[in-house]
Amino acid sequence: MACFNGGNFILGGLTLNEPDYTKFGLALVDGCHETYSATLTGIGPEIFAWQDAQRPLNATNNPPAPPNQAAFYNSAGFWISNGNYVLRPEVIESYYYAYRATGDTKYQDWAWDAFVAINETCRAGSGYSSIRDVNKPGGGGFHDFQESFWFAEVLKYSYLIHAEVSERGLGGCGGRGDVLTGVTGCSVAGPG
Repeated sequence: MACFNGGNFILGGLTLNEPDYTKFGLALVDGCHETYSATLTGIGPEIFAWQDAQRPLNATNNPPAPPNQAAFYNSAGFWISNGNYVLRPEVIESYYYAYRATGDTKYQDWAWDAFVAINETCRAGSGYSSIRDVNKPGGGGFHDFQESFWFAEVLKYSYLIHAEVSERGLGGCGGRGDVLTGVTGCSVAGPG
């Protein structure tokens, strides 16, 4: 869920006209993208960690990667604390905000890649299931549970990031074509 913060900072930066917040949010989105691109399934884990080089190494609050993940950490820059993926929307939602704030189509590409990876790995019969380990073939097995936010948020942002901006706006909360729509449906003016 931490990857929701990228979108929050982007929205905060746009709302408060604070470019540094937006820039920080975009950097967070880039980092969260790396958690997707580094795994075997192309889906980010529920919980990941890293060692902060700015703090004393091996301190209680800054432990090294577990020995069984040292190689992965050395190549990816993070380790997986919980490999589940429970159909969460936060990364794709943050891609959406990043795209709407910048117009950079790489965020559309990233959202599409995530959608394809989720579709390939989490599809279970006529629905979708959370998976046990994003870094194992086939996601390490199903939990046999489909969250409602799969429909309410994952699919919504997967669609909206590719949709044209309407003249009424995406949120219908006042009607400008350059608005960003959050989970609640309220809109925030975007650049322009």
